[in-house]
Amino acid sequence: MNNININNFDFLRVVFAITVAVAHLIELSEVEIFQPYEVLFNTRLAINGFFIISGFLIAKSYESSKTIKEYVFKRIRRIVPAYFFLIIFCAVSFFLISKNSAANYFLSSQFWEYLAANLTFQNYIEPCLPGVFEGNMICAVNGALWTIKVEEAFYLLIPFFYFLIKFKKNNIYVFSIIIYLISISYYNYFVSIDMYRIAKQLPGALAFFISGIVFYKNFNFFIKWKHYIILPCLILFFMEQYLFKINILKPVVFGFMVFYIAYSFKSLNNFGKYGDFTYGIYIYHFPTIQIFVHYKLFNKYNPIIISLVILLIVFVLAVLSWYLLELRFLPRNRRLRQKKLLLKS
Repeated sequence: MNNININNFDFLRVVFAITVAVAHLIELSEVEIFQPYEVLFNTRLAINGFFIISGFLIAKSYESSKTIKEYVFKRIRRIVPAYFFLIIFCAVSFFLISKNSAANYFLSSQFWEYLAANLTFQNYIEPCLPGVFEGNMICAVNGALWTIKVEEAFYLLIPFFYFLIKFKKNNIYVFSIIIYLISISYYNYFVSIDMYRIAKQLPGALAFFISGIVFYKNFNFFIKWKHYIILPCLILFFMEQYLFKINILKPVVFGFMVFYIAYSFKSLNNFGKYGDFTYGIYIYHFPTIQIFVHYKLFNKYNPIIISLVILLIVFVLAVLSWYLLELRFLPRNRRLRQKKLLLKS
């Protein structure tokens, strides 16, 4: 019998984070020789993968919490410290690369709007800082952060979801199907009218999150039959993704593909023993790339070497963030578990 806590989610999240980072590197750098490879790094699938894993792990986190307060504080401790540090650090330090004077930079209403919007996870309100990255393809300081508010919404919806299903066991299937249908209907409608930016937000992303919850709640069933379910899922996924280019069963079938990899290939079980660097890779890569583009380093030097330097810097930032910032705010049992993993390695 598989242990639910022994899985490859750490590996998958790193793969998804690197996929997003490389895709943004190709897009933002505008290096011609990189463009043919953009198709290999599908940010949409990677982000959907994150949402599926979140559904699974956040449901698990909620059920293991004694109170809603404990659950909420666990989520805050994991997301907020590194996020707030990044927003404030960029806002304060990027006056050094701004076209504006220091006085005009800090007294600008745009500066304060950026801080207010981003510290409240509403990055879309003001993604840019005054005079920063104006010569880049886009001026956004960190265009990857839009998913954080979606994740936060997922966290807030979990207690409500559990409240709805607690009175009757079968309610989980009824409400899951309702939420799933609303989500894919919303997504497909806005895609059909070329409003993809709206389609990918809530509730469009909920189908992936709810799929993760269903896999968690029916863990033993899916583990038992996983080798029989995976093949039809692969077929349906490739039909929807590449042949018909629709989004009806994809949240479920892609979700099961993620689940299958998470509970197969035991050699990847200890991938996260040195730390969880996924969040750091995800939140630090975009501004790092933007700085390199700002100084036109892709044009001055070999773009492949510059790309490798960027990825190395992002990885170092992620490691430092984990050990110096993120890990310090996690619950004591999580810190002890990390320490034990390091001692075993």
